[in-house]
Amino acid sequence: MASDGLDLALMVFEHTEGAERAFSSAPAEVDGIPWTREVAFVEHHGRDRIVVRGTFAGHYIDADDDEQFIGAGTAEGAVAGAAAGLLLGPAGLAVGLVGGGLAGSIADEHSGPKLRSALFDLVRNEVPQGSSAVIMLAAAEHVDAMARALDGHSGRLARHQLSPEATQALQAAVASSPSAAPAT
Repeated sequence: MASDGLDLALMVFEHTEGAERAFSSAPAEVDGIPWTREVAFVEHHGRDRIVVRGTFAGHYIDADDDEQFIGAGTAEGAVAGAAAGLLLGPAGLAVGLVGGGLAGSIADEHSGPKLRSALFDLVRNEVPQGSSAVIMLAAAEHVDAMARALDGHSGRLARHQLSPEATQALQAAVASSPSAAPAT
């Protein structure tokens, strides 16, 4: 995904399930643009908890800022811990598996918190607690298609034209997440 000329848009809805309800009744394609493959859902729960799931900047995101971030380090830590614990028998294997996974997930969490927090901070500024949003980082015509498709569902569009540097920072924040590109 090129970083020039991208818009960041959030269609914000009341209630934490509002975005998914609006999305489920919207057309998947508007003016020939299949916008639905470029969006993620944001929920801003009580106690300031943010959940982001879906496609953002070409990657599949499944992040909950109230839980441990799970990434490749979690699996690597679990395997390493299990291998070390194997020397101590079945109980050591179990302790090593859990302990290694926990250590790996903490390493993942601290490997990029500033970049990830940029996305969460943006969401906190645009999506009030108890609300939800459809979020998209895409070319202007794709954002226009999303806005037209969700028009009439009582949403509020928050749209930002990003500098190339801001776009690259958001792309870097999700770069370690799995690619959302279809397998060929």
